[in-house]
Amino acid sequence: MKTAGSLACVGLVGALLSFPAFADDGKQKPEWNVGGRVALEAVAVRAASGVERFYLEDPDRPLSAAWRDASTRADKAGNVPAPTGGFELSNRIIVRSSQPALLSAAVAGWPGLKLEPLAAAPGFWIATVGSAGEAVVVADALADEPGLAEVYVDVRRPRALRDVPGDPFFSQQWHLKNEADPLFDVNAEAAWDLGYTGAGVVIGIVENAWQHDHPDLQANYNAEASQTGGSVTAHATCCAGVAAEVADNGLMGAGVAYGAQLSDQIYGSDSQVATALAYRNDLNDIKSNSWGPPDDACIHYLPSVVRSALEEGVATGRAGLGEVFVWAAGNGGASGDRVDYDSYASSRFTIAVGAIGDGDFRADYNEKGSSMLVVAHSSGNSRRIATTNTGSGWTTNFGGTSASSPLAAGVIALLLEANPGLTWRDVQHVLVESARQNDPNHNGWVTNGGGYYVNHNYGFGAVDAGAAVALAEEWWNVAHEVVADTGVIPVNRAIPDNDPNGLTEIAGVAEDVLIESVELVLNVETPFVGDLEIALRGPSGLRSVLAVQRSADGQDDYDDYVFTSFRHWGEHSTGDWEVTIADRAGGDLATWIDYRLIFYGTPGCPGDLNGDRAIDLTDLAAFLGAYHSCAGDPFYDPAADFINDGCIDLSDLAEILSLYGGSCP
Repeated sequence: MKTAGSLACVGLVGALLSFPAFADDGKQKPEWNVGGRVALEAVAVRAASGVERFYLEDPDRPLSAAWRDASTRADKAGNVPAPTGGFELSNRIIVRSSQPALLSAAVAGWPGLKLEPLAAAPGFWIATVGSAGEAVVVADALADEPGLAEVYVDVRRPRALRDVPGDPFFSQQWHLKNEADPLFDVNAEAAWDLGYTGAGVVIGIVENAWQHDHPDLQANYNAEASQTGGSVTAHATCCAGVAAEVADNGLMGAGVAYGAQLSDQIYGSDSQVATALAYRNDLNDIKSNSWGPPDDACIHYLPSVVRSALEEGVATGRAGLGEVFVWAAGNGGASGDRVDYDSYASSRFTIAVGAIGDGDFRADYNEKGSSMLVVAHSSGNSRRIATTNTGSGWTTNFGGTSASSPLAAGVIALLLEANPGLTWRDVQHVLVESARQNDPNHNGWVTNGGGYYVNHNYGFGAVDAGAAVALAEEWWNVAHEVVADTGVIPVNRAIPDNDPNGLTEIAGVAEDVLIESVELVLNVETPFVGDLEIALRGPSGLRSVLAVQRSADGQDDYDDYVFTSFRHWGEHSTGDWEVTIADRAGGDLATWIDYRLIFYGTPGCPGDLNGDRAIDLTDLAAFLGAYHSCAGDPFYDPAADFINDGCIDLSDLAEILSLYGGSCP
């Protein structure tokens, strides 16, 4: 453990430069001009995705601008890109520990260190020191202390907003009511005709602040549900308007959920993103995110503190029904990016929304992906989106998946008004079941083993507000979530170099889960992840493409990277699952270390409470033993709570009686 005076003995600059530089490969090290000065070496920083090297502008300040060294991302020709800017290192350290006594002992030797629990993510703590440079040193020292599961510096990363410029001017909100092509809109009018406007629902816009006193937004602003701070931006104000611009006030236009309320959550560093996602989820029902990592066709890891906040949000938000997180799928389609590489949008806890235009087909910027759930209308075919803008104004030039995300979030507000008892998983189910098959002649449409049309370009299709609301009105909650997990499966085999056939591993799954999502947790040692094509094939024969060959991603290794596929929705998990990795470019040798498949969904054979594949008197007796119990009671059995409302009652009895005498497929 460090002693109380250790930092006083070594200047911070000396401490930082004591970190090892990159291994000398015989090439002359480049000199980069960063922050107005020449920097010869980067320093090693423990960050959320592992040890990364940064040039720091001013390590003695609490916040330091930083440039990530990109020399490990050289392209195939050996060209070394310049350091990547837009980072900011803070004087905060994120620590995960379930042993407070050991944590307290670990930090006791650091004078002036302030330790606080991070409410957004249980089990995580924030350790604050004097400067960003000190945080680098302290994080490195704490990483070796017993009882600390994770330690990393709290970093603010570059964000790419999901808007795109340059389409023709158009003044009408065709995405709500398309007069030219009546089918090619979000079908908002059908939901409004049923009386739903989003009343009673709060939509959080996670970004920088939007203009709260905008004359066409201020009536829907919910200050109590909002964080303070941030800087008002046009982008956030546009997003707020798409979701819930006020209607029938003689001003401008309307949002799809014009009766809903709007709030502000302010993103920033990893811990600030986690805090924004967790902020007042007792008041906020939906969090819309029109941002993500840069659309650069490179994989981006989800910081553990952010994943924890998402997990906590779906577990405890909305009084246990689960916060609904909506995410723009990304605008990197033209450059080969995929939503699968963006671990924020591709998380099973979020709803990734892609973009189609007024012609009802794919916008050229829209990313493909196995983790995209649905698409919604935005710019990209001919016209763009009309919505509120800063300066109390209005624009007809908004677009990208930045617009499709709040459009979908607004539709979800209509669903929650129609049925406030929907869980976060029910919302996904309703969107999948009610999605309209847009661009039906596209050759990417396939029918999966559950009978659903699905497409790497469109997910399950276009969000349809009218159909979704009508379905939500009659919706019974889906059964409790069950999980089948293969555990870590070792491989330890070389992947054939420059061979399209690749290496295939087969995992047999005995547990029966009716699938909602599948996670592939992957470990591969490789000097160039962009060489690898990765695919998952289920027992039905349906293939999920998770990664394709691309020259842009020169990172090394997949290190517990989580790929998510929704394409197998409604399929049964039982049977053989194939994972194939092909190295599609020569010169870089890769070794597949291990993998793990995790299946999430509902019981594959509802009513079979004893697992014998038949629904008979034994199951009925087990059900009656749990009858009239609720969650927390000793006799409560979630498998007998068929509508997942927390209590086993007449509705559940009716369900098991309807299943009685049947058998599992």
